[in-house]
Amino acid sequence: MFGARNDRHPAKSASADLLAVIAHAPTAVESRHHQIRAHELILDLQVEDTISRLDADNLRVIFAVAIERRLYEITSV
Repeated sequence: MFGARNDRHPAKSASADLLAVIAHAPTAVESRHHQIRAHELILDLQVEDTISRLDADNLRVIFAVAIERRLYEITSV
């Protein structure tokens, strides 16, 4: 579309990339490492006032579910 702006949220690509990495983590240790990266990302976004507190809380839930799911998958094999 001509003249369309890129209305993508600044945290979207970083969050999506990290979720993909979490989904393919080969070990529980790697999963936990990516969990730390997720916390760092959220903290950085909050410090820079890029996201609201509500958005940060929502991201925490999304990452927590992704980590728990991956850990379940790893331990179920």
